[in-house]
Amino acid sequence: MNSTRDKAQAFTKQLVGQMVGDDLLVQEGKEQEREADREPSKVHYDEHAAGRRTDPSRAASRKDKS
Repeated sequence: MNSTRDKAQAFTKQLVGQMVGDDLLVQEGKEQEREADREPSKVHYDEHAAGRRTDPSRAASRKDKS
């Protein structure tokens, strides 16, 4: 999973914990958020693709076909 999704899930866990008054759930969400900050995102972005996900090896093969 990528770190952005992990951060969103961690934030949601913290929010729900606060809403229902579950301090343990809030703590778990904070720990999950710290873990997500530690792992690098595995999504690569091509500067010229305007945000489309690309695989560097496929980008090289497309250049060879042109």
